[in-house]
Amino acid sequence: MYPAHKTSTLFVMLVLLIVPALTFALDSDSQAKLHIVADSGTYNFKTGVDVYEGHVKIDQGTTHITADKLITKKNSRHKIEEATAYGMQTLAHFWTLPKLGEPEIHARAKIIKFYPLETNVSLEHDVRVIQGENSFQGEVIHYNSNEQTITLPASLNGRAVLVYNPEKQ
Repeated sequence: MYPAHKTSTLFVMLVLLIVPALTFALDSDSQAKLHIVADSGTYNFKTGVDVYEGHVKIDQGTTHITADKLITKKNSRHKIEEATAYGMQTLAHFWTLPKLGEPEIHARAKIIKFYPLETNVSLEHDVRVIQGENSFQGEVIHYNSNEQTITLPASLNGRAVLVYNPEKQ
């Protein structure tokens, strides 16, 4: 077990690396049109659940996602409440520009879940997040922007690994 001061230092470093990645990039991105392209798509206007499969690519401003499959769930006002990207052949890939002049953030995982109305994100299974020389690897990350919390649940599959370069911040 880590001493308390080392655990809090690790958490602060993780926050400095991960929070910019999960706050959905430039403010202008949330106002940009959302484009989804895939090999096939099923749109269910009754249930609000849409499924896109094969070479899925999502673009919204400077934010991008590639995945093998995407499932979106919309509310009664046709706003996307949840979007889940699956990387079955290769990891799903999310990348964005957090601020002008900063390096892009790249996040890869088998499952990337976005909750845009709540601005929450979950990255699950074989998670890798990189920005410049900083990186994080682990099994699961949950980010809640309203609470401004990052949760890293314990995993049976390994430990979280953080590489942080304070000179580059």
